Amino acid sequence: METIEDLTTFLRQAGADGARGRLQARGEARAIIRRDGVLPDDAPAFGNTIDTDLAEYALSLLRAAMALREANSAPDVWRQGFVQAGNAFEALVQNGAADDANRGFYRVAGAAAYHIASYSALAFSLISQRSEQPNLAPPEEALALLILRDLSTLGTRARAWLLDPAHGDESITRLAGEGELDPDDVVTLVVTSTIFRALAFFEFALQTGTAALADEARSLLRRAISLAKQANAVSLWWISRIAFNLIDDLWGSSLHQVLPVDGPPGADEYSALRSLFIGELYSRRVAEVELWPSQLEAARRATDLTDDLVVALPTSAGKTRIAEITALMALASGRRVLVVTPLRALSAQTERSFRKTFSSLGFTVSSLYGASGAALGDEDALRSQDIVIATPEKLDFALRNDPTIIDDIGLVVLDEGHLIGPSEREIRYENLVQRLLRRIDSVSRRIVCLSAILPEGNQLNDLTAWIRSDAPGDPIQSGWRPTRQRFGTLAWQGNSGRLSFDLEAGGPYICVFCSVTTQGPNTAMCADAFPSLRCAA
Repeated sequence: METIEDLTTFLRQAGADGARGRLQARGEARAIIRRDGVLPDDAPAFGNTIDTDLAEYALSLLRAAMALREANSAPDVWRQGFVQAGNAFEALVQNGAADDANRGFYRVAGAAAYHIASYSALAFSLISQRSEQPNLAPPEEALALLILRDLSTLGTRARAWLLDPAHGDESITRLAGEGELDPDDVVTLVVTSTIFRALAFFEFALQTGTAALADEARSLLRRAISLAKQANAVSLWWISRIAFNLIDDLWGSSLHQVLPVDGPPGADEYSALRSLFIGELYSRRVAEVELWPSQLEAARRATDLTDDLVVALPTSAGKTRIAEITALMALASGRRVLVVTPLRALSAQTERSFRKTFSSLGFTVSSLYGASGAALGDEDALRSQDIVIATPEKLDFALRNDPTIIDDIGLVVLDEGHLIGPSEREIRYENLVQRLLRRIDSVSRRIVCLSAILPEGNQLNDLTAWIRSDAPGDPIQSGWRPTRQRFGTLAWQGNSGRLSFDLEAGGPYICVFCSVTTQGPNTAMCADAFPSLRCAA
């Protein structure tokens, strides 16, 4: 039996740059230039065994990462192991032959690996690219639905399988006794039914927040893993174990587990609003049931209404959800919410987002943006609506007319905090914030400042001290983002462009490859075939 040290060493060595003859680099370069599994005539020689090598590499990474995760050790190592496994599986299936019998399993395994590594966006992207006939076994399709957050369909599929008389214990016993089913078929039916039963329990756990249901789902999957192992049902063993790790990780980051159970002092309505809030996110077409790593610290600090927050997260790392969670705390305490957005288009987008989340909870949402000055009804909206989205100019004008208009505001969210600066509009924004901080009632009003590009170091610390009025406390920072980020240069050449990913050490793997895609009558784009790796010999 491998020790934690053995697993850690293996994952670090297997995931190192250039491991196994740069197998990962070759696989990704091949995936980019092939179409339907066919390489161009002038393609480099990637090796006759590359598919077998990639599959063995991906599965070995996945197995070791799951074992290390199940041992509750070295999360940084096993999460990176899942990322590497996802990369290898993606290289296997991307632009591959549609008739590859293993392509469906590899796609689900790769998406699950990404998901457990906390890259649910990459998982969603990989699994959503499956063809109309993805060649998936029923439990594999069920996992795909979970990754895609199509929980309604997942529940329907699970019920349909479990209620089908052909999959019941009596039917299986009778058919096996009559010799119409061989032992392998019996194992397949029993394990598949156990997986569906576990996913049905888990789907209901996500819906209700009942931890006992999640525990039962894990228990069922442990039994499925044990049975598949004893019967030497390799593919079912993989799916059962992947499913166990997937739901275990997802439950740990779910809103039920992460969002504080106890609200701010005196917030008697918090428990009911928390349930409605989670239910609203769960019921969306693509259910939003968990918090990302970038949002966890903010969620932990959300219930302290005296804790002014400066949140510096990359684009698409979940700042809006943080604003919604802090808004939930203020509303549960009977205080209204003001969101200041310096751009009109952003105000409209923010209004739609907050209206979508909070209207079904019984709260009113309105926005004030446009030309400076107060339009008819602006002050009434600012005085009466539960959530108001306003530009700095609109809010400043209203406050000059009537400073008491925000007396019962409990939370002010400052969006795009990096736009507090030296230019004319930025100075107006800064002056508005300064006026809010100097109000005699400022101690009763929480301020949350959000930005994607706040600089690190002294500038961020100074901004945090200013927003917090020099009260002790750190900003919330994270470099995590839900997608990959790559750097390159785009050179425009009249009616076409060349995108080169040559800003990373080593340059492209295939220096001479160029993919041309027509974007219009006279427009094309040329891209180097896998950057960040050294040129092929």
